[in-house]
Amino acid sequence: MKYIDVCDKGQGGFAKVVVVKHVETGRLYAKKIYSPQQNIINAVGDEHLKKRFKREVRYQSSLNHPNIAPILEHFLDDEPPYFIMPLAEETLQDELSADSTLGGDPRSALFDILAGLEILHSEGFVHRDLKPANVLKFQGETKTYYALSDFGLITGIDSESSTLTGSNDSGGTPNYAAPELIHNFKAATPLADIYSFGAILHDIFGNGTKRLPYTELSVPGALGRIVTKCTKKLARRRYPSVIELREDLYDVLNTAVIVFNSSSEEDVVNLLRNNSSLNDEQWDSVFLQLESNVNKSISCANIFSAITEPHINELYENAPELLAALGEYFSDYITNGTFNFDYCDVLASRAQVFYNLGGIQLKAKIAIGLLVLGTSHNRWYVERKFVSMADTTIPDNLANRIKVELEVQGIDFKGHIDHLTRSIGVSRAVLHPILQPLSGVS
Repeated sequence: MKYIDVCDKGQGGFAKVVVVKHVETGRLYAKKIYSPQQNIINAVGDEHLKKRFKREVRYQSSLNHPNIAPILEHFLDDEPPYFIMPLAEETLQDELSADSTLGGDPRSALFDILAGLEILHSEGFVHRDLKPANVLKFQGETKTYYALSDFGLITGIDSESSTLTGSNDSGGTPNYAAPELIHNFKAATPLADIYSFGAILHDIFGNGTKRLPYTELSVPGALGRIVTKCTKKLARRRYPSVIELREDLYDVLNTAVIVFNSSSEEDVVNLLRNNSSLNDEQWDSVFLQLESNVNKSISCANIFSAITEPHINELYENAPELLAALGEYFSDYITNGTFNFDYCDVLASRAQVFYNLGGIQLKAKIAIGLLVLGTSHNRWYVERKFVSMADTTIPDNLANRIKVELEVQGIDFKGHIDHLTRSIGVSRAVLHPILQPLSGVS
């Protein structure tokens, strides 16, 4: 036997958790055992639930990301089936019960949740039961981080999953569940998780205000519009993606006063902030300001903070040559800058847009920019973005272009990859074969 039971940790609707000790190493882990409550068995049936438990374990095992709690081993042929995962320090619910403001700075928890949701949605899954009790807090070697867990309700988008209760109520938690889940659990889309995130924001910033389940929410101050947009009753009026939600949330939670480098820069930033679409003359003023800042070795941070995805999409549609130019300015900016930890995620999401729309030269520069940004700031989310842009699935011509850019820019590729493999545990073998020799693979 690999593990011996130490003590009970808790019981949920579908499983119980036991703290176990590995016989050889003495390390403690969490053992999650299939153990649904009797009323749920009566409503749905034991065999159906057991099959679902096993399926969800396999789903969660397929998701390799620091902000999704990993399944280390599973024993699905045992009776009852169970799996092993790292033992968390506590849940976000535990923290909120002790201090609803998380010490006045909840940014680490919130941005980690969003990073987990983004990978979940990108892989075609919806959590459907996102709540503080299902967000685990772990202590890593260098920092504390949060990961999504309790995937007993996770579903593939467009799956045939039904409710888990066998009634008209959803299997989710009413205080966090989106209105569309009340009668039809199959209606879950990523927008249902956006609603749940808005409810978590309400927990933190709502000053203890009670709420009715399945309703539109708000909180005082600047965050009010974000919480309201997350929790719109009509799903399509919510944030369409984690990316847009993250950018808005970052802007509100990081409200440092902007110091402009010149009156012309202030004009350009205000122009961008007040208009999602610019005419040719207005875009000319943006590029002239970027060129002026670069030539004077002045940061372009204020300008890039005001450039949004709609701006980038507009250039792609109307002036692709300008998209390439803007993207190169942006890649230089993220390669050479120093940024707030949470802002790295915002920059990486914006870089992804440039990468998706750009030609081979821009893709190469963006990939390298994210490598340097991620490793220099030790930001897992960014590092994983780079891996997806330089792995074995990219075409040979893009890999060759990345190789050329690394040489031209004098980037210590091996050094950055050394850091990346330590940081997120990715093997060099995932890199495109053309890039592997540069990374240290012989």
